[in-house]
Amino acid sequence: MLKYGELSTKDLEWIFSNFLRQELKLFMRLLSKEIKDNTVTASFAGELNYENKKKINDMFPNRKILFKRDDENISGGVRFEYGDFVLDHSVSGIIKRILNDIRENL
Repeated sequence: MLKYGELSTKDLEWIFSNFLRQELKLFMRLLSKEIKDNTVTASFAGELNYENKKKINDMFPNRKILFKRDDENISGGVRFEYGDFVLDHSVSGIIKRILNDIRENL
């Protein structure tokens, strides 16, 4: 598994000069997937204090965490995106799920 910062400029130059165009496309697609699968985006509203950032880091060990302030779409709480998974614990997400549930059961 490739870790953040392990590819040097020299490595990339070798890859670009030795791979065919089709191989480069595959390499870029796989590298993008690896980065996406090992990165967690934590979206939140307002300020996130040190204790909460530490809790989030502890929830996702060995993953890079991107903290993203999104006051417009998240009223409160937090939304996690990692790989193909989304954990929406935001107030707006909970309200949307409740409204969808009500609509489905009417």
